[in-house]
Amino acid sequence: MDRHNAKRRAAAAAVPVLPDDAIVDILARLPAKSLCRSKCVSKPWRDLIAGRLRCTSLPQTLAGFFCTGSDRVVGRFVNPSGRSVPFVSFAFLGKQPKIQQFGMISSCNGLVLFGHRQFGDSYDTLGYIVCNPATEQWVAVPSSGEDEGNCKFTYMMFDPAASPHFQLVEFWTPTYEASVVEEVHTYSSETGVWSKRTSTWDDDEYVAFAARGAFVNGMLHLSATRFFKSGKHRELIVAVDGEGKNHTVISGPKEDCNVAFVTESQGCLHFVDEHKDIARGMAELSIWVLQDYYAEEWVLKHSVSFLHLFGRMDCQAHFDYNVIAIHPDRNLIFFFQHWDLKLKSYDMDSQEVCIIRSLGVGRQTISPYVPYFAESPALASKH
Repeated sequence: MDRHNAKRRAAAAAVPVLPDDAIVDILARLPAKSLCRSKCVSKPWRDLIAGRLRCTSLPQTLAGFFCTGSDRVVGRFVNPSGRSVPFVSFAFLGKQPKIQQFGMISSCNGLVLFGHRQFGDSYDTLGYIVCNPATEQWVAVPSSGEDEGNCKFTYMMFDPAASPHFQLVEFWTPTYEASVVEEVHTYSSETGVWSKRTSTWDDDEYVAFAARGAFVNGMLHLSATRFFKSGKHRELIVAVDGEGKNHTVISGPKEDCNVAFVTESQGCLHFVDEHKDIARGMAELSIWVLQDYYAEEWVLKHSVSFLHLFGRMDCQAHFDYNVIAIHPDRNLIFFFQHWDLKLKSYDMDSQEVCIIRSLGVGRQTISPYVPYFAESPALASKH
């Protein structure tokens, strides 16, 4: 036995020890799931992955897009870079005995929010599931309460740099069409309870809850329209915190803008606007950035004609196309063309339009995914 162990030690000594830089370079090539499992190899590897590797070699950046149909089931994962990457799977959720039927709602900084319901139910009677597909951690969130007379629009807020906990914000409206907020319900994974607040929002503020929100400066930002008695309207951005207390309004970059999308990129709030020149029969997409958040100073970042983007003189947001995301670290905008079901990108620096993929299966919701590789105490269960 001693002779056998001596041979193993001698063989191990004959193998050169790789420096940390080389190990980091090798591990950085692994997919998220394999990377997390590699933490079990040894304590030095665990420390490299949890600390230096995750923070420097694997920064939080766009990994791809989840594509879901009307049933909210994730049908595919699309990688925008063209590189071969493993499918980000949620199969581990389906194996949990406590989880029944779940459908994707949104994602935020690596965590994914699902609605949770019993089989056969028409709405999320069991509340929600929040999970991290990179670590396969998850937690169930109870329902905020049943009220068949209201519609619920739910958003998740998560900033791992500020806190390991996530928050959910539910907006209750009378109908899907008239998106006037009546109540705001909030949930914190830190307290594990729901809180209810009567809405203080103006009745003339109609919020675009069908659109994805932007999480900037610890606030959830949603596009909204304010209607005046004169018949005119003004595009706005409403911001709310994770407790539903603070409700602030940010004016759009100009009075006559038509908002197509509100998002975050490179740490700043971005506003994508349609501008149409009726006399010339031309239209363009303008990308604005909120340079000074508190002074509400908007700066025009880029403009591009619809003819260059779509090959058409005119298009209408949400009917002919949808803006999907702006890359978190680059001047790259992603959009989906409805008429040919193509996911495309536009580089604001090179002005190049690229076809990423033809999705080929009808209208669907496309959500960006930015992985988060660290385990979270807020997600108690693990596959």
